[in-house]
Amino acid sequence: MGADEKEIGTTRIDSGINDDLDNRASDAVQLATEATTSKDSPWTLAMFRLYAVLSISFLCGCLNGFDGSLMGAINAMKQYQHYFGMSQAGASTGLVFALYNIGSIPAVFLTGPVNDYFGRRAGMFTGSCIIILGTCIQAPAVNMKMFMAGRFILGFGVSFCCVSAPCYVSEMAHPKWRGTITGLYNTCWYIGSIIASWVCYGTAYIESPWAFRIPIWCQLASSVVVAVGAFFLPESPRWLVGQDRGEEAKAILAKYHGEGREDHPMVKLQMAEMYHQIMLDGTDKRWWDYSGLVSTKNARSRLICVLGMAFFGQWSGNSVTSYYLPNMIKIAGIDDEHFQLKLNGVYPLLCWLGAVFGARMTDTIGRRPLLLWSILFSSICFAIITGTTKLSVEEHNKSATNTAITFVYLFGIVFSFGWTPLQSMYIAETLDTTNRAKGTAIGNLGSSIASTVIQYGSGPAFEKLTYYFYLVFVFWDLIEFIVIYFFFVETKDRTLEELDEVFSDPHPVKKSLQKRSVHTVAQTMGVDVKAGDV
Repeated sequence: MGADEKEIGTTRIDSGINDDLDNRASDAVQLATEATTSKDSPWTLAMFRLYAVLSISFLCGCLNGFDGSLMGAINAMKQYQHYFGMSQAGASTGLVFALYNIGSIPAVFLTGPVNDYFGRRAGMFTGSCIIILGTCIQAPAVNMKMFMAGRFILGFGVSFCCVSAPCYVSEMAHPKWRGTITGLYNTCWYIGSIIASWVCYGTAYIESPWAFRIPIWCQLASSVVVAVGAFFLPESPRWLVGQDRGEEAKAILAKYHGEGREDHPMVKLQMAEMYHQIMLDGTDKRWWDYSGLVSTKNARSRLICVLGMAFFGQWSGNSVTSYYLPNMIKIAGIDDEHFQLKLNGVYPLLCWLGAVFGARMTDTIGRRPLLLWSILFSSICFAIITGTTKLSVEEHNKSATNTAITFVYLFGIVFSFGWTPLQSMYIAETLDTTNRAKGTAIGNLGSSIASTVIQYGSGPAFEKLTYYFYLVFVFWDLIEFIVIYFFFVETKDRTLEELDEVFSDPHPVKKSLQKRSVHTVAQTMGVDVKAGDV
């Protein structure tokens, strides 16, 4: 190799065009090499400090998951049904479920600006305070109107947390373990779900309205911790760079990513990439301006991933099993209320284990394989659930009943393995820093609309179609498979800023499947690097 040529892996960079370009190219190569070869460990004191900081934002995932199983379990309680005159399925029940997501729809116009103007911590604080208010209205409700008002306010508040927390986690996570760390955020949905399921199982034995009031009051626990803890969190370094507060951002990265060193390769690489990619006069400085989400082909490619994930993440059958699992079990032939609640309590525990394992796999096998193969298996599961439930109902076949419930559980575990870690993470990381808060808010809006449709529609659908309703997901999940294959990019092994190269390419999916190189780092830093022979 000649003296005027540098090589990293299989990429060579020609030097000597001019001193400035040569120095910038050399810096890019050096940063890329040092960051790639640095011996980082997830078990250092700095990383444990990072985990402690992120645990507050993880509680926002618990908030959302708590409601996911809470209403499904409460809906199966006779005390709730008798007190409010409700049935386990039907249009009224569907509306009660859907109000939580309806409440989050108007919040979308505030969540983005709050996060852009005041920071990610402010968004989490605002959301948790609104959740506390909603709980204080819903828990002591004396009629259904008051109960529904509380659910609407809860949904409004959760929308802030669902935008702020994933943005914060993705922006604070160490780049080498971003997939695992950010994926674990959404697995906390199941921690909230597990707690809600077993609290409801225990209180179901209380022969009074307190059977459903106690679980609702329990929503205060995590929201109070988030409201107080938000004041003690460091701000997102990427938000700080966007506010021209680079020195503060560098100090935070050094503390949590660089073992206390501002000259750590990972700190230097991220700062260099952020300075080039994050705009000081971007659309995030104008609360009313959402044009950054659609103004370029790059932005539109990102938005396809965001909206696809938002809608598919609710319409794959998972919302039905989360909210209507006791009713699905009843349709399959099990009528005992307490046994329904017991199965409802075991379900999220198994799903959580699947989700945690899936979170680790995001950095190992990648995002696309997880999404594609799990959604294909989901379609197969619903086909089997339809057939076995039909046998169970029409022929009173006990084996068919057990098989149907088994595949409901298998669907939940596999979907949680492939999708749960990615639902918030994929949306946050496919957006650039300038548009991350508003884009996540739009994703949350799409998710809320999708949830509202499926939750409101599922009540009457179960009432009229019973098990034939499952056929919808058999075919819809196959459509999702096709869309994901052609439009969803791979985000593994790249920093958030380096994904700009993927979305700027004429063929983003194809580009994302190519291995990250020194050229990727150089381009992200704004250095024009010429690749030589392999």
